[in-house]
Amino acid sequence: MRSMEKYELLSGEMIDASRLPEEAQKHVSHIESLVRESEDYFEVYRQAFVPLKEGKSFTAEELRKLHQSDHYKIALDLVERYRKQLFNNL
Repeated sequence: MRSMEKYELLSGEMIDASRLPEEAQKHVSHIESLVRESEDYFEVYRQAFVPLKEGKSFTAEELRKLHQSDHYKIALDLVERYRKQLFNNL
């Protein structure tokens, strides 16, 4: 992760990424490395979100909590930044 301490979302929200569980930090770092390596956008998207949702059955409350989690927000932000990088000039 860029600084594993502070992460600024496109929205301007600051997240203390050092408070993410170790597994979440590894996942975010993996997504960042895929972006650095110019991996296919849809593969980056899949790897960003499938581990968060795969094999899980969510209630509305659990899904809301997932979408409000710092881990999900950072993954979504990385994917959105990559999408803009790849497709905004088309």
